[in-house]
Amino acid sequence: MRDFESWEDICDFHDRRDYAGLVAYCEQEVGNSSSDLYAAERLLEAYVLNSDYGEAINYGVKLNRKYPSMSMFSNHILDALFALGKTEDDFDWAMPPTVLRLDKNVVDDCYEFLRPKRKSRSISDFHIELWSEVYVAFTDDDLLEYLRNDARFVVNGTCSTTAELRVARKRKSRTTR
Repeated sequence: MRDFESWEDICDFHDRRDYAGLVAYCEQEVGNSSSDLYAAERLLEAYVLNSDYGEAINYGVKLNRKYPSMSMFSNHILDALFALGKTEDDFDWAMPPTVLRLDKNVVDDCYEFLRPKRKSRSISDFHIELWSEVYVAFTDDDLLEYLRNDARFVVNGTCSTTAELRVARKRKSRTTR
């Protein structure tokens, strides 16, 4: 029954920002069930949260070799690499991940996604529909600011978690004769 409630313990560590405690807890969890991929992912994340970037990368190497297509592992490895001032090129990937950086192509993808939609959408919709299998190397706040400065978009709201986005529609001019 205790395994079922482990999420409560994990949440408690997060709430208290006790990342050293979280690492110890997750290491024990992995030791008790080495085949549990979610426990492995939680440990990898705990290393990153505790700023144990070298440990995260070392542990991530094993996971990446064994499960090269699992983005949940590669994303935490990338977090550790970027925290150390490195790039994705500084890791010997079994299968290189896709890293998405904020540029014109990303904004064009956002436009193409929103263009046929009648209702406004949130930034989380982009993550779900466009970027679920890639590492997003920019913040939602950065994206919101970028879209706010592009005349093709109408942005309602100032907070990236609640802002509503849509494409600016061109009005047909009515001329009278």
